[in-house]
Order: sequence, then C-alpha cells, then structure tokens
Amino acid sequence: MSQTLPQTRVSFRDSFNQLKQAQKTRKGVPLYLLYINRPAGRTVAAALRNTRLTPNHVTAAGAVLTYGSLLWLAFGATANLSSALVGLLLAAGYVLDSADGQLARLQGSSSAFGEWLDHALDNGRITVMHVAAFCFLARNTDYDHILLAAACGLFLLASSCIFFGGALIDQLRKSRRAALASDAGQSGTAAVRPDNDRANNRRMLVRSAVTLPVDYGVTCLAFLLLPWPRVFLAAYLVLAAAHVLMAAAFLPKWRSELLALG
Repeated sequence: MSQTLPQTRVSFRDSFNQLKQAQKTRKGVPLYLLYINRPAGRTVAAALRNTRLTPNHVTAAGAVLTYGSLLWLAFGATANLSSALVGLLLAAGYVLDSADGQLARLQGSSSAFGEWLDHALDNGRITVMHVAAFCFLARNTDYDHILLAAACGLFLLASSCIFFGGALIDQLRKSRRAALASDAGQSGTAAVRPDNDRANNRRMLVRSAVTLPVDYGVTCLAFLLLPWPRVFLAAYLVLAAAHVLMAAAFLPKWRSELLALG
C-alpha cells in the first residue's frame, strides 16, 4: 500500500520526487499504467498539492471527462474526426483517476469515502464504456446488432472479472497477510538478495508487457480510431479477445492462490 506523505508546503519538484519514491508496487502493473498514466497523474498531483483542490475534486473532474465523453459517444458522436476526442477525454480522465490518490497522499487527506468513490466510479465506467461503444457501432455501422451486442457484452464481462477479481484478491491478500503477521507477532519481511531482485525485475517487466492489452488506458487509446468505425471495431475485438484470454488465465490462478491462503 502506498504511504501517506507529510502535509507540508513544498515545491512541485519536491512533491513529484516524493510521490515517485512512494509509488505503489510495480508487480503486474501494465506498461501503460506504469510508464505513462502514473507519471502523468503524479505530475497533476504535484501541481495541485498547494491548491484548495481536494482529491475528491480531482475524482469528480475525472468522472465528468469520462462519463461525459461516453454519453456523447452513445448518443451524439458520428464517424468523423471529432469523435477521436472521446479517446483523448477518456485518457485524460484516466490520468485524473491516478492523480486523485496521489494527491491524497501528498495532502495527507486519504479517506475511506474517497477510496470508495474512486472504485464506485471505476465500476460504473466499465459498464458505460461498452454500452456506449455498442450504441456508437449500432448507429454508425451496418453490422448485425445482435453480434455487436454479444461482442460488447463479452468485453464487458471479461473487463469486470479482471477489475473486480483483481481488486478483491488484493484486499484478501492484505487481510490474510496482516492476520498471519499478527498471529506470528511480527510484520517484517525477509530481505531479497540482489540476484533475486534482478530476476524479479525481469519477471515484473515481462508480466507488465503481457498485461498491456488489458490496461484500461490502452482501451481508451483504441477510441482514437472512432472516426473509422470498422478499424475501431477491429481493434475493439482484438482487445476484447485479449481480455477474455487474460480473464481465463487469471481466474484459476486466483483460485489456487486463495485456496493456499486458506
């Protein structure tokens, strides 16, 4: 879990560096989130540290960008260059989704409500995104609506399984490990030898590359192809297949891990 940083008035550079040192684990984090979205969110958070804006304000701004662009996609966007703006707005909303938690750490204002609000909005955007994609494709292509609904529904199902399954297993891991540490009367961890550390870094990099197609940010970028609906649909189907395959790989892995946790 990321640590809360001291609430002091410091420069942008110092705030940025503090966040860089207090980032969440890199384990299994897709490349886009690791090298693009988190640093961008870090920049926003550092810039807002000494303002009156709170993390919940940033969360709300991200929701406006995300949900507003998806509503426009569903009911108003047509297949022209302006529709690519949806992809840009979704990517910007994703940056703010990363910035709110980092701003909370900088300002020392983390709260249970803020975390719940963030996850609730993340939950909603998964559903709204794929419903909006279906509406856009149904209005701007001549493909069978049943097949489009099946494709969008499958993407939605796989995305939900990955998002909720991943979030829940993280919480279960933390709870179980905290309980085991309490029972053992210790909370320390064993040191990792440099050789093992290098090997772990390689494994994490490979996993980050493998999970790249299921990063929400990559899905956002696919919406830049909206001016060309058939090209967008092809990219959308590739990402849907990647999500289905990754969900199929994650579920048995998570089951084994949870059974081992007891």
